[in-house]
Amino acid sequence: MNLWLAISLILGVVSVYMFTVEIYSVAFKLTGLATSKIKFQVASLFTSTGYTTAESELITNDDRRRKIAVACTYTGHVFSVIIMGLVINVFFSIGLYINDGTLTINFSDWRFIIFMITLAIFLFVLLLKIPAINKRFQRLLEKIAINSSRKSRKTNIITVLDMYGKNAIAEVVLNNIPDFAKDVPLFQMGLTKKFSINVLSIRRGVRIIDVSKDTMFKKGDILVIYGLINDIKVAFVDSIDKNQKEIITDRTNEIALVNNYGTNALVEVFIDEVPKELENTKIKDSHLTDRYNITLAIIKRKDEYLYVNKDTIIEKGDTLTLFGPYKNIKLLFQNEEK
Repeated sequence: MNLWLAISLILGVVSVYMFTVEIYSVAFKLTGLATSKIKFQVASLFTSTGYTTAESELITNDDRRRKIAVACTYTGHVFSVIIMGLVINVFFSIGLYINDGTLTINFSDWRFIIFMITLAIFLFVLLLKIPAINKRFQRLLEKIAINSSRKSRKTNIITVLDMYGKNAIAEVVLNNIPDFAKDVPLFQMGLTKKFSINVLSIRRGVRIIDVSKDTMFKKGDILVIYGLINDIKVAFVDSIDKNQKEIITDRTNEIALVNNYGTNALVEVFIDEVPKELENTKIKDSHLTDRYNITLAIIKRKDEYLYVNKDTIIEKGDTLTLFGPYKNIKLLFQNEEK
């Protein structure tokens, strides 16, 4: 193979490689993965090295991220094989040119012209690595991804910018305004009281608007907010896109499967009829843990979240967030046999 053509292929493949890394980074970002963790995770998946167990749980516990991670790993392996083969070819070509002494530069040679074009593309991709430019480029990719996805245009996009324990600073793209926020000012939305969420800033178009008690959300706003990540999801995604959950209806209670963890599951139970075993019974006397191995994490009652303690009593109309064996949850709340 001609030396210039071999080098052109390497530069072209490396350019595509770096560009693909940016695409996968945006894909993870749109699933809500913290920006500070994305680059390392993508680099680790592409090279199959340095993938830490603790942070890998952020990906393995989410179906969408698992699919992206699998595609990312396969893509990385393909690129590794191609780049290694091309590098070997370049060294082989250099050896041939050194032996016969024919290494010359012909500016009219089409293969040299291709080399110059691919070199320009490679330098352009390197330019995208500059933080300020990279930030703008990723925002462009995000906008393209959101606009090209019919589902994304209807669903709010949450991007976790940083985590502080169970709390997070997140960016929310308002493709759809939740019912509690429609045509009402910020102080009437109840974001702090209902969800313990604070709005830090709002970007509308190209400008940052001042946040006050009279601020109203508009479709297309980009919010920067602080609060529990689960509350942020409930307020801005689950309240709109209820079809994302698998709803299992029964004559009495409804069970919404949030996520599976082996035989255990995280679920929401909408109480239409309190099971007899739990009726007028405090949590400490309910045997939820010792008999069913079920943990009650959250109770939502009349749009407010209650602190769960040993004296809490489940009431009709409550929405429970539970974790435990899925069969046991169905057995207790839908009276199903194991």
